[in-house]
Amino acid sequence: MGKDERVLIIGAGPAGLFCAYRLIEAGIPVLLTDRMTSPGRKFLLAGASGGLNCTHRGTPEELSLKYYGNEALFKGLLSDFSPANLTNWYKTMGSDTFVGNGGKIFTKLEAPEILKHWLEYLNASPLFEFKGCCEFTGFGDRPGLFMFRQGGQALELEADYAVFALGGGSRPETGSNGAWVNAFQAAGIQVAPLRAANCGVQVPWSQYLRQRIAEAEGEGTASRAGATSLDIALACNGSPSTGEVVLTGYGLEGSGVYSIGYCIRQELDKRGCCCLTADLLPGLSARQLERRLEKPRGKNSLSNYARKVLGLSGLSFVLFKELQPEGDLSRIKNLNLTVTGLRPLEEAISSAGGVCLSELDENLMLKSRPGCFVVGEMADWEAPTGGYLLQGCFSTAYRASEKIIDLLS
Repeated sequence: MGKDERVLIIGAGPAGLFCAYRLIEAGIPVLLTDRMTSPGRKFLLAGASGGLNCTHRGTPEELSLKYYGNEALFKGLLSDFSPANLTNWYKTMGSDTFVGNGGKIFTKLEAPEILKHWLEYLNASPLFEFKGCCEFTGFGDRPGLFMFRQGGQALELEADYAVFALGGGSRPETGSNGAWVNAFQAAGIQVAPLRAANCGVQVPWSQYLRQRIAEAEGEGTASRAGATSLDIALACNGSPSTGEVVLTGYGLEGSGVYSIGYCIRQELDKRGCCCLTADLLPGLSARQLERRLEKPRGKNSLSNYARKVLGLSGLSFVLFKELQPEGDLSRIKNLNLTVTGLRPLEEAISSAGGVCLSELDENLMLKSRPGCFVVGEMADWEAPTGGYLLQGCFSTAYRASEKIIDLLS
């Protein structure tokens, strides 16, 4: 196979790197490009805090429900390359895995160490080449021609098969800046607008609550998030949250927000705002709350009574008063909280939108451009945090790379 017959992979995030791994393993030459100087920037970011949550425990049927509106597609993708397949692959990269809270699966090695093994495998192969500082700028004037800019100079690359793994628009400092959208649209490829997903939400707190949150952040010893993380449960149109909820000066963050982020965004699109239900005592049943509130308040202030009878104090009590100014503790499990918007895309963990799935066939190849595949977050699918995002990137990359292997065999 000659140099011009290499598979071109555009984007060196998790999906692009895994495509490169699968193709090299199958004996197929690969040219991997990225606009950054080195590969794997977003993979490193995924494991930057709290370890690398690489996937989630469950069957393909169970996990597919987390890929909103694309359950059928992901049931197939996860059957082809499952969490078990992914954890076995991590073993080849030198890392065992373990199951954490709520079924999240983590690697025992940190992300930098895994990426080191990954790149060592690729760089050791004479079939692999990497071009950094190489930014995709558009499709050429004939099939198989792709345009780039490298070091301020225009560059043309040719390939019969190309895999696009350019990511969404979140965390542009990793190279995933969504600049590819214009090039794809200019080529007549339909792209859904890139929007923030797994991101914080805006809540119009009072000045007093913002001040108390700032004080708690300043007093936190381990981390700012830990100081303002509360044991509360949220729900959006009956969909319950899972995970921690963190108060910030602008609103809310944390996995408890991200888990219902899709529902929140739908409500914002429909109404311009979103009303969440907040339960500040999720560990207490409605009947238990009723019984505790039977205890006379006596001369206790409301804050002392709430602390003694319900264990509600500090920032949790301040939040209660914010959401229930009348101080009716019987409503503490059913409070209304208004979200007015999302945080900017640049701050988000991931993005919704991307190349419309209607543009792709079952192997994630562009119908209008045979030989060109779209994988990872660049396609229009989304999922909450908890390992689902990385699993989706690997599973889409597996599907596309297996098709290329089949076509070249």
